[in-house]
Amino acid sequence: MFSSSGRLLKRLAVLDFDHTVCEHNTDIVVRDLLGPGGVPPDVQSILRSCGWIPYMQRVFRLLHQNGFKPMDIASAIRGIPEVPGMKACIGNLVRHGFDVIIISDSNSEFIRLWNDFNDIGPYIHTVFTNPARFDSSGLLELRPYHYQTECTLSSKNLCKGKILTEFLRRQHDERQVEYEKVFYAGDGKNDVCPMLRLGSNGYACARRGYSCHDALQGAIGKLEHPYVAKVLQWTDGHELNDLIWTELED
Repeated sequence: MFSSSGRLLKRLAVLDFDHTVCEHNTDIVVRDLLGPGGVPPDVQSILRSCGWIPYMQRVFRLLHQNGFKPMDIASAIRGIPEVPGMKACIGNLVRHGFDVIIISDSNSEFIRLWNDFNDIGPYIHTVFTNPARFDSSGLLELRPYHYQTECTLSSKNLCKGKILTEFLRRQHDERQVEYEKVFYAGDGKNDVCPMLRLGSNGYACARRGYSCHDALQGAIGKLEHPYVAKVLQWTDGHELNDLIWTELED
């Protein structure tokens, strides 16, 4: 199907990763390999003073210094269960013509490991996240996705709203693709920015029982214009899949 301007009309699902695709926080799972008290106070202070990325850079160095190998980290990531029904949901969306992208404040190595182990890598159109790689000594090196200060709803290393806006623009201008429906599913406060940028063809899908929904409602209340996207709540991948198809059938 094509739009009046001749662009290919498609549907888009945008997914957070931690607590949205996989059930746990990937960084916390790997950090906890250090055990109780494994992160000393001087490293904890980095979190307060410098933010999450510098903190995790030091955590990965601690893991390396304590003899943890890439295979140990990979095993921990692969052991994280899916959010129930999410793999089936992603597969169903792609089989019905959706593009599925991930925008996450995790990192590229964790997401690649989990997606490949769970056989969903081929379903994902693009992953936007902090770059990471194991160096020749087995140290996991982590870098921020970008540096931004204009969005106060997001961390300095990753504004999901900016990423989504730029993806939609590139698809429109460079790939001649226009999305008639955009579903954004997430659980956290850093998912509010992209949800606020959704238009009348958008659906903000906040996971029930997490911080996203209340934070989104609070942000909507401060807007100077009406919020035109539709807000939905979901618990697992089965319910998210059903919600999406219910909206498409209306």
